[in-house]
Formats: sequence, structure tokens, C-alpha cells
Amino acid sequence: MVTQAGSEGANAARMALGLVIGGPIGLTAELARRAEAAGFESAWVTELDHSAFVAAQAALGATDHLLVGTGVALALPRSPTITALTAWDLDELSGGRFLLGLGSQVKQVMEGRFSVPFDRPAARMAEYIRAVRSVWAANRGGPVIHEGEFYRITMPTFHGPPRPERRDVPVLLAAVGPILARTAGEVADGLVGHPLASPRYLAEQVRPSVAEGLHRAGRPSDACPVTATAIVSVGPDADAARRAARLQLAFYATTPSYRPILETHGRGALQGALRRAFVRRDAGELADLIDDELLDAIAVAGRPDEARGRLAAWRGVAERLVVGPPWYGLRPGAEAEAMAAVLEATAGGPG
Repeated sequence: MVTQAGSEGANAARMALGLVIGGPIGLTAELARRAEAAGFESAWVTELDHSAFVAAQAALGATDHLLVGTGVALALPRSPTITALTAWDLDELSGGRFLLGLGSQVKQVMEGRFSVPFDRPAARMAEYIRAVRSVWAANRGGPVIHEGEFYRITMPTFHGPPRPERRDVPVLLAAVGPILARTAGEVADGLVGHPLASPRYLAEQVRPSVAEGLHRAGRPSDACPVTATAIVSVGPDADAARRAARLQLAFYATTPSYRPILETHGRGALQGALRRAFVRRDAGELADLIDDELLDAIAVAGRPDEARGRLAAWRGVAERLVVGPPWYGLRPGAEAEAMAAVLEATAGGPG
């Protein structure tokens, strides 16, 4: 089970620690092995230049007990049936170690990269999750179809031998704003937070919205634990590590839908300057626009020996913290070095 502790018990609960892994598929497998050996609870693969599901299989195949999640796989370009079958296959191959993290992404990416419509993402994602579960229920032998507003699946299985023993894979929903966070509380087995979402933003905006969704749906208070994601940038040159984190946060903060995170820290007006610098491809100005206070409120950046202690800021607002290095503007071939640095600096959790 992915569920660990509810919001009211989060302060007393142990916060599980996960690691973002990625890069070439061979590196993903190697980092998964190292994460398992170092005692991480889970490893998480993204979907940027590689299929999240292929990367997840590489990580699962290289490990014995590590949980592996997609953080996240893009839902809307895929049929819910394809996603359901893929998730079940990965869960079976790994002996029940797979976590299905799904995200809607943003309008520009969905339309420009994947040529799929992007409207009412929260409603689409809620129905998508229900449709995925309908496929699993049908394959267990139930007389189940899905007929909704966005998806109609009247033949979810080819009527092969039923698999009544198979579980529903835990489904986690990526959310930044209150609408998707509330949706996660209503339908998901967990929420995956964005790397730009600070502990303060999670506490003030995300967790209350999750609680509202849980209440609306009549679900238990611990049914949707929060998985936070944090940028960790460390190295022998602390200034260089901090600058790399500034650049990553600046890149994320150019997205209009993430402005409420900036507003939580009194920096809402900063987004216009960030977007102008991004259009000019001025990486120097982008990084300079993120001041020390904002950087330290959102990320862990600096000397490796300080990293574990800084992770404690997420305790009480997340049941799991997933840590990973900056990737925007990273020099070619530097993935292994950056991820290894995070692994070594954070293994063991908050100091």
C-alpha cells in the first residue's frame, strides 16, 4: 500500500524518502540499484526524453524491493486502457512494486508536443483515473464498462481468463493548484507535488484542498497522502550548486499556472520578468531573478553536508519526499554526476 499517514498524523510520522532517477535507460537502472542499496524507499522516473513506463521497467528490473513510481507519466496522450494494461504489466513483473503517477501537464505541451486537446484538465483526469480502474475491474472478471463525458470504454477486456487476485495499482495524481489537488483527494491514492511547490505552499494551499476533496468524496482522511518533490542541488562549489537550482526554479516559475506558488512567497510580480528573460534565452538573468530567500524556501542548494538537515522542512506537510537535481541548463552528460551527488547527500533522510 502506498498510503502511510494522514494529514493529522503527518508531524509524528516518518517521512519516506524517494529519489528522482533518469537519463539514459542504462543509467536509470544503475541509479535504481544504488538507491535501493542506500536505503531509499522509492525511485521515481519522469517523462521528458524517455517513456516513463520503459524507464520504470528498467528500474524495477534492476531492483528487488524498491518501490518505483512514474513521477509522472502523461495521461492525456494515452488511452486509459493502454495505461491500465501497462501499469498492470509493470506491477506483475515487479511483484507489486509499481506506483502509477499520472499528470495532465500544461496546455502548451499537450497541444504543441502531443497534439491532444487540453480543456478542463481536472475533470478529464478524474474521469481518466476512474476509467483506468474500470479496465482493471473488468480484467478481474467484473461486468464493468466505462461511459463518461470524455472516455467511453465498452470493451475493456478481450474476455480472457479473469484475474480476481490482481490489485488496483496505486494511482497518484500530479497537482499544483487547488482544483487538481481537490481532485486528487476525491479520486486518487496520493498526490504528487511539483518541485516548485515549497513546504509552505503545500501546507497552506495543497493539503487543505486535498482534505476538501477527501471530505467531498466521503473518503478516509489518510486516503490521499502527499508525495512532495524537492530540487536538491549540491556540490563542492556551493555557489555553483545554488546557481543551478536558481536556474531550474526560474524555468519552472515562467509557467503561468504556477504563479500562485510565487504569490505565496510574495513574488507574484516576478513572473513577468522571468518570462521576458526566458524569451530572450538569458540564462544569467533568469538565475539572478531568484533571490536567496526564495531559493531557500523552495529548494535545497549548497554544500552536501547541509542537505539532509534541510529535508526536515518537508516533514509534517508530506508523507513522502522525492529529491532530485536540477536538469534545466545542465551540461550534456552531467546527469549521472548530478543524481549521484543528490543520492549521496540525502541517503538516510532528514538529519
